[in-house]
Amino acid sequence: EWLDTCDQYLQYVAKPFSSVSFGDLWKCDQENWSEAYKEWSVVQFWMGFLVAMTVGITRFVDHKNIITTAINVGVRILVAFVLAHLAWFSVSKKKGCFCCLVACCECPPVLLLWGFVDMLWGVLGVVDALRDLDTSCKLCFLLPVFQGLYSVALVYMGLACWKMFVREGHQVLPDKMVARGPENERLTASS
Repeated sequence: EWLDTCDQYLQYVAKPFSSVSFGDLWKCDQENWSEAYKEWSVVQFWMGFLVAMTVGITRFVDHKNIITTAINVGVRILVAFVLAHLAWFSVSKKKGCFCCLVACCECPPVLLLWGFVDMLWGVLGVVDALRDLDTSCKLCFLLPVFQGLYSVALVYMGLACWKMFVREGHQVLPDKMVARGPENERLTASS
């Protein structure tokens, strides 16, 4: 099902800010958090692309192996797309889905898991960029800058997940749920 949405997501990537404008995306109160998440996932892809290109340029200028650099850049771009697409599918399209290789676990609390993962990935990205900061490289200072911008998108995606959970999914079980046991016997908290 996820693979079937590649064309749909590529259309979003080709036209960023089509449903939420760049200015409105920064607001902490959105009319539709799912649409905001979609747009932030597109921003996340493009920032991942920019980080990958920055890594490629800095390694090229620093006379690193061109083949290894090209492979690294290609893998980074592919991973940025897969992660952005998977996040959009799991959060905006499915409203809380944890995808495994053969199955998808769908429930609103998964939005909290995605929010945590988004924020953690953003923080770890900055730490990684600072760890790789090399003072002998002329352009390496750009990597933490772009990685920081990439992380802003991820942190805001985490916030959007939280807001979606609060607005739409905080109630895991319906109020009037009745469980029936063997032979249609009604189960209660004291049973």
